[in-house]
Amino acid sequence: MIAIVHVMRAAESGTSLTGQRLVLTGATGFIGGHAAEALHLAGADVHGLTRSSSPSTTLGTPVTWHQVDLTDQGSTLEAIGDIEPTQIVHLASLVKGARDPDLIMPMFLANAASTVYLLEAAKRFGVGRVLLAGSLEEPSGPGEVASSPYAASKAVSHIYGDYYDHATDVEVVNLQIFMVYGPAQVDELKLVPYVVNTLLAGQAPEIGSGGRPVDWVYVKDVAEGIVRCCTVERAPNQPVPLGTGELTTVKGVVDELVALADNASPANYGTLQDRADEVIRRADTALTEQLLGWHPATSLSEGLAATLEWYRQRHQG
Repeated sequence: MIAIVHVMRAAESGTSLTGQRLVLTGATGFIGGHAAEALHLAGADVHGLTRSSSPSTTLGTPVTWHQVDLTDQGSTLEAIGDIEPTQIVHLASLVKGARDPDLIMPMFLANAASTVYLLEAAKRFGVGRVLLAGSLEEPSGPGEVASSPYAASKAVSHIYGDYYDHATDVEVVNLQIFMVYGPAQVDELKLVPYVVNTLLAGQAPEIGSGGRPVDWVYVKDVAEGIVRCCTVERAPNQPVPLGTGELTTVKGVVDELVALADNASPANYGTLQDRADEVIRRADTALTEQLLGWHPATSLSEGLAATLEWYRQRHQG
């Protein structure tokens, strides 16, 4: 039912990308797979850039694939020059929340350098708009230090995006994406798929304290927000929050999933160590409404129920 509602919302919103050729990086990933579907439904001709020799989206959406190493500037420039897109949606990212300094260089190359190469390609080949996927973990105020190499790489990408937006003809939109969950999450060690799969296997999830408050946002809402950023007439000149504006603790999410699952074992709290320096931040949904005329539509209860049902059907299949 929720999937149908999202399709109807896209149709009713009047957003259309018909006649536009879009490059989408990260289309084989979790958010990227849902974004590919939403962009396709909005009428876009979607071209995916990927290292994979046999790519596919998580939802099987039709995409024209191009095998490209985004950490190589030459191949990135060649691909954008050949495709001639009207817009680029850059979702590809190396995502690791570890605080290990050994991750600095891999994160810089995969996240920051690839972003600059795409921005430079957009400048050279007249791409009108580039969307960059930011993170809730990015430093947001004076004196705030990045909590991880991942957060630092996203902050650097954001700074370069702002500069290209200011100094070139490319419109750059920085997306501030909060904690995304939903069906077909590629990394099944993330909290929601881990808990769901553990419960469906008849086992008790092992969790830390569960006390961290998080702004959880359903993946299809994020995909629709991305479409709106591609179709809005005036590109927002400040980061666009894609979240719900509501904080729910990890324990609150886990307990709700336990309640939704049939005869599920309660989670074991305190058996894992909490990660240090967790960022607590909520989306400014009033700002998103102002910038895009849009807000997320899926409640946490609806989204968790839909997610659990998707995984349940996959287990039964």
